[in-house]
Amino acid sequence: MKSRYCISRKHQKFIARLFVFLLVAGFWTSPVHSGEFDLAAVKSYAREHSPFLKAKKEEIGIQKGERGIVRSTLLPNLSVHGSYTHYKLEHGTIEGVFGPKQKPDYERLAGDVSFNYVAFAFGRDYFNYKGASYIVHSKEREYERSWQELSFNLSRVFYSLLTVDKTIRATKKTIESLRALKSEIDQKVRVGRLAEVDLLKVDVSLSKTIDDLSKLQTLREDLMGELKRLMGYKGGNLELRDVPIKKVKRRNFDPEHLLSTAYSSRADLKGIVQSIKGVGYRIKSIKASYLPEIDLKGSYTQQAPGDGGFVSDGNAGVYVSMPIFDGLYRKGKTDKLSSERSRLEYLLADKKLQIEKEVRTALENYRETLVRIDATKRSVEHAREVLRIEKLKYRLGRTTINFVLEAEGALLSARSLYYKAYYDNYIAEENIRLATGELK
Repeated sequence: MKSRYCISRKHQKFIARLFVFLLVAGFWTSPVHSGEFDLAAVKSYAREHSPFLKAKKEEIGIQKGERGIVRSTLLPNLSVHGSYTHYKLEHGTIEGVFGPKQKPDYERLAGDVSFNYVAFAFGRDYFNYKGASYIVHSKEREYERSWQELSFNLSRVFYSLLTVDKTIRATKKTIESLRALKSEIDQKVRVGRLAEVDLLKVDVSLSKTIDDLSKLQTLREDLMGELKRLMGYKGGNLELRDVPIKKVKRRNFDPEHLLSTAYSSRADLKGIVQSIKGVGYRIKSIKASYLPEIDLKGSYTQQAPGDGGFVSDGNAGVYVSMPIFDGLYRKGKTDKLSSERSRLEYLLADKKLQIEKEVRTALENYRETLVRIDATKRSVEHAREVLRIEKLKYRLGRTTINFVLEAEGALLSARSLYYKAYYDNYIAEENIRLATGELK
């Protein structure tokens, strides 16, 4: 018994530590198992799993491969070659030769090594490599901008879902209120205190609200499918963490500062600049190909042991070549690239104008959401009070059911508009960050 007690004490600390570890592990991993995502988790998941983003990243890999191909021209070329020949089998019998002179078992084994290096070409290959490098940088900027646009779309759908969820809850409350009203009127109709038409009006309003709820649920399903597509989500049910309604922070943005930030930060603008530089280096490479090229070449061939008729040979030298006429091939390539550079420069000017438009529009949308929030918040408070009064008046017989139903509908509409304005404010802030190129 004593031995068992001692063994138990030895494992007490281990069991306690294991329990704490499992508790902590369960705490940290619980959001993952529950499938609950806030906006940061949605974006983090999409960054890792989005097929669209992965495809954009592969475009960078393609251009890096092209750059590797171009870089190979800057390095020496070394090759090894070997051969084996059985004379009789490979060349047949020698005509006019008889007897042992035919040498039917004569064999030849040879090997050679060759070396080639472009020593000087007036920077032709270097310029080509630099051009390819700038194209890679351009694709990297394009990938960065693609992520920002995806991030904004994730925010837009996420907050749209929250808007729909809150509207669904408000609609369900309205349905509960109408059902309670219907039950109350039904009892009064049975005892003859109210007309049957009042019950019919409530029933029609209730059916319309239930139909609206069905449409909202369909819209939610569509938005959820869009969110999963953008995320690349392949799991089961996706639950979103709510963003509670709280006081809105009012930000004072300076339009000129936003524009300055956008011109210095926008990845798509930088991508066009990188492309222009890349085309410029490619033009330099083609122009350099009009000038002489100096190559270092060498080779060595080793004879096979026992092959008396084979002599080892080696050579090395400097070769100078000068292009004379290529049928205007290089001129055509230069003209093509010059037009491409001009096209990109025009796109750069147009992109700057587009950025200015996007920044000013995003700023105006943000200001407009603040106005809508104030207006719809007052509407909700007013509609709630009107409904309370109309219900009280109806119970006292001082009004008709029509006013109560109108007040119910007005409150539901006011709530829906308020929720939309509130979450549109979040989207507007994200849109400003997207327009300035600062969205993460």
